[in-house]
Amino acid sequence: MVSYAYKGIDGGGSKIEGHISAASIEDAEKKLSLQNISIHVLRPEASGKAIKKSESSDRSVKTVRRKVSAQDSADVLSNLAIMSETGVPFVEALDAVIYGARTPAIKESLTAVKEGVVGGQGLAFSMRLAPNMFPQIITDMIRVAESGGKFDQALRNGANYLARVADFRKKIINAMMYPMVMLGVSLSTVLILILFVMPRFGKIFSQMKAKIPVTTKLLLSAGDAIRANPVGAAIAVVGTILALVFLLRLEPVKKLRAKVVNRIPVLGDLVKRLAIARSLQTIAALSTSNVQLLTALEQGAKVAGHPDVQKALLDARDQIEHGSSLFEAIEETGVFPKQITQMISVGEKTGRLSQLLETICVTMEQEIDNRLKALVSIIEPLMIVTMGVIVGSITVSIIGPIYSVVENIH
Repeated sequence: MVSYAYKGIDGGGSKIEGHISAASIEDAEKKLSLQNISIHVLRPEASGKAIKKSESSDRSVKTVRRKVSAQDSADVLSNLAIMSETGVPFVEALDAVIYGARTPAIKESLTAVKEGVVGGQGLAFSMRLAPNMFPQIITDMIRVAESGGKFDQALRNGANYLARVADFRKKIINAMMYPMVMLGVSLSTVLILILFVMPRFGKIFSQMKAKIPVTTKLLLSAGDAIRANPVGAAIAVVGTILALVFLLRLEPVKKLRAKVVNRIPVLGDLVKRLAIARSLQTIAALSTSNVQLLTALEQGAKVAGHPDVQKALLDARDQIEHGSSLFEAIEETGVFPKQITQMISVGEKTGRLSQLLETICVTMEQEIDNRLKALVSIIEPLMIVTMGVIVGSITVSIIGPIYSVVENIH
């Protein structure tokens, strides 16, 4: 037996700390959960460091990297949960899901998981062989469930979490679809005018010795350059896009981009709320599965995708580690809206933190959906006006020399 030191919140919402003896950290988590204690910190007293389950047996095992969508992963976990609830042995359940796999990536990932399980590894460790399909939040849920006995529920919670992530992503994509189509149409129109319409008028202007404005000359030169070397032009465009993607992934650029976006009316607040909702979804899902709060906050920070929210969650984790409650730590960051921090406070006091986090997530998703629709309704007319200005400018570049030709004739 090992002695563990813990800090947390009891069922009455009060801070509590103490010691507990257990065979493993998972056993300690289970015992504290039975005492209705929400764990913030749990460490072995001897080392002062959080224990991780000893699952490092075979690091040479090949992990699968082929991408699997969140919805496909959710469907797989849901099917495994159903079969597990009905008493089907887990290896047989894996065989059934592998047999019905829709894509080679799903089949390859599940086969790797099955090989790990059959080889004597725990399911959580085996799932880490397919990080493309099962993110760390899922393996953390399963790891706790393997020792706590709520295995079916962990699979169900994981499926629900991934389904919500997929649905949330789909809503964002659908909301931005029309503006993206408009942008594509605008770019296509400009290319057609530059590559096919402008050159014909250029020949006429040269024959008529018309006075050509600078803007028209630039458009004609651009069209000639693209037609003369289309492969080079395509490589230049692709290279520029890849360079931008690389730059946007650099940490200093991410911080600068976040600062710029934060100052844009409507958009800045929306992007920040998206990051908060994404993080709280993760924290709520892990809390429901009795994963330690510190681990949940770390995972929430990883998926935030927003420097301010990420830093706030990591700072909150450090504050909790030194004895603060989640409410105090979150409020001190100044990043989260007041209504969220108040609901967290109520959740800690009543011992219903997981349920209230779920409620916050649902409310935020609905609010973000409404704000997205409002933002798109603003973007649509702006894009139409922008498209009109661009096409109009090109048209003026064509009409200007025509007037010059007419004046020369007179």
